[in-house]
Amino acid sequence: MTHATRVVWPAALRSSLLALVLAVLPAAGAGQEDLPLHVRRLSERVLVTWHCEHLQGTNMAVIVTAEGLVIIDTGLSPTLVGRQRSRVEAELGRSDFRYLINTHMHNDHAFANEVFPEATVVGPERGVAALDQEVKRIPELIERLQRGRASFSEWAAQTSPDSAEGREAREGVAAFDVGIADLEKGITPRYPTETFRGLLALDLGDVRIELFEFAGLHSDSDILIVVPEERMLFTGDVFWGGQLPTVQVRTAHDLQQLLNHWKVILDAYPDLEVIVPGHSDVPLTLEDFKGMYAYVSRLWSDVKAAKASGRSVLQFMAGHDFAERYPEVASFRHMRGEYNIHQHNIYMLWQLANDEAG
Repeated sequence: MTHATRVVWPAALRSSLLALVLAVLPAAGAGQEDLPLHVRRLSERVLVTWHCEHLQGTNMAVIVTAEGLVIIDTGLSPTLVGRQRSRVEAELGRSDFRYLINTHMHNDHAFANEVFPEATVVGPERGVAALDQEVKRIPELIERLQRGRASFSEWAAQTSPDSAEGREAREGVAAFDVGIADLEKGITPRYPTETFRGLLALDLGDVRIELFEFAGLHSDSDILIVVPEERMLFTGDVFWGGQLPTVQVRTAHDLQQLLNHWKVILDAYPDLEVIVPGHSDVPLTLEDFKGMYAYVSRLWSDVKAAKASGRSVLQFMAGHDFAERYPEVASFRHMRGEYNIHQHNIYMLWQLANDEAG
């Protein structure tokens, strides 16, 4: 794998995609001016910036330390993240970017790493392969973005540009346009070069940043990031406030590591005040974070106990009341249409218990 290689797609593919873009352009075009840039100070040393008013913007956080600036997550579009970098430099009056940490390697969190070429990219060992897989899927990603753009374009054509719906539709068109254009032009993937397993602490003079491997609830490359001096936790896309976590852990070892790290954070930092999720419109509270730990850890214990007693998975599912057994998350959303997240979690943990027993 050559990590410095620029990924550019064949001219035939770029031309066909351009033809598709032109075919669905609305009468009134949308541009980057339809993508507002936001900056919010979370503390004296931490700010977060994102694009869009109506759509989910990826949170790019910046931590000011005595030994340089630390970026947490970038985004999909180097063009947009370039705007964010310029705004950050103007806001802080400095540009000494020391580290770049991705909460995970999905395209909307890591494809714009190239905007910070001087920063050392930090991530779990698994992050290298995870980002490589994302890069290989760029042709599929372009097709998905193109379909999304077509939907927003159709919506824009049916709404008044001055209405709330029209502004949201134009924002969608603009966001897809920028993302597609950047991917067609080609990105330069920047992979983690300082990697770790389990835990890693970065001491930067006046600030300590602690990284915890946390694979299994969203992707294979997730980490949680704690900044003790700021009483702040960065979660990426692992959690969605008010919704049950979806267990996707592949091994019992990974599940135990996830639970251990979760408990370490709760025990070591009971005074956490701010939790920063991966996107601008995904609220998450400390109580949510605690409740989800209680749910996953108790469900894992319950599944193992049920298997040890000889019950079947169907007997287990029928034998307990969800709200009564897991009151911390009783009000959480656990349905996606007809998809029951709690039942999914039971089946996943049941399989892990089988593997552990084997």
